[in-house]
Amino acid sequence: MKIELAHRIRELPPYLFAHIDALKEAERAKGRDIIDLGIGDPDLPTPPHIVAALQTAAADPGTHRYPAYAGMRQLRAAAARFYEARFHVRLDPDREVIALIGSKEGIAHFPFAFVNPGDVVLVPDPGYPVYATLSRFAGAEVHRMPLTRARGFLPDLAAIPAEVARRAKLMWLNYPNNPTGALATPEFYRDVVAFALAHDIIVGSDMAYSETYLEGPPPPSFLETPGAMECGLEFCSLSKTYNMTGWRAGFAGGHPALVAGLGKVKTNVDSGVFDAVQRAAIAALEGDQGCVAEMRRIYRERRDLFCDGLAQAGFDVIRPRATFYVLCATPGGMPAIDLTARLLTEAGVVATPATGFGPGGEGFIRFSLTAATERLREAVQRLAAVKL
Repeated sequence: MKIELAHRIRELPPYLFAHIDALKEAERAKGRDIIDLGIGDPDLPTPPHIVAALQTAAADPGTHRYPAYAGMRQLRAAAARFYEARFHVRLDPDREVIALIGSKEGIAHFPFAFVNPGDVVLVPDPGYPVYATLSRFAGAEVHRMPLTRARGFLPDLAAIPAEVARRAKLMWLNYPNNPTGALATPEFYRDVVAFALAHDIIVGSDMAYSETYLEGPPPPSFLETPGAMECGLEFCSLSKTYNMTGWRAGFAGGHPALVAGLGKVKTNVDSGVFDAVQRAAIAALEGDQGCVAEMRRIYRERRDLFCDGLAQAGFDVIRPRATFYVLCATPGGMPAIDLTARLLTEAGVVATPATGFGPGGEGFIRFSLTAATERLREAVQRLAAVKL
């Protein structure tokens, strides 16, 4: 019997990090202490009141059966209250909010509801790989929107060819941005709404890092923008805000037809979020938000230590205003994968080549601040010793 992968799998780009993984394992085999700043997984624990809510809910037999596909109404109402308090956006919990098994799940399934084979999907470059990969799985043609340092890592909508805009069905945005740490402005969002409405383009706004801002006013929601509710769906995650990456809890809110379309896909591919996790998510959204402020304080302290140290060592650091990522430009046009390999073998520090987020990431590497302060201090000392 001949077993072959489907074309959609075979056509995926090669796994960029395989080389780095091999080097990492080789260094560890030598007994070397590796400081891994490559993955964006919070090291801080989930706040105790959220853990307690899960424990109580998991002990309740009423949570042990199939959950509602759209999520508990109490969770959808909590999400709507969060949006009104945080963004002054009113969402109808019955028609304009849906629970997700983490925002990644919703982002992955969204194109299947609205994108037909041959349609164009606009994705940021560099950007979260799921935007492009799952759009291709849905049969779409991906058009990359470059995010350049000169433009503050905002795409140039005017540079999108007219024919591409005519065929585009969906545009992905992500602010606060991974991997650049950039923020969007209200003016930019107004331009996006005008562009989307002029070309009948759905906007998917990934707000996974909405509360991980480190300076300035809180980042706006795309849905705050006049007209955004006519074309947009925003994806929110509890993973980064409440250190719940393994819990898989999130929600999306926006135009009711977009919520309904995503919901129709989900009813055919999953059975919803475990009710005990949903009750914990309610506790997170409605509980004391002091834990979120403390999370920001810790990341701000880490950012300042790490960025100041690398800048003093001669690295070209892009100081993030949000997220827990730090982008650095590679020196002298060095390929990102080469610099990443050198830092691993010479300093024992793992970074991510930004080319893992698309070709527009060439020339940059990304560090994650999801390590204890002392480990970050040691990483700076090691990196400063590398002669670039």
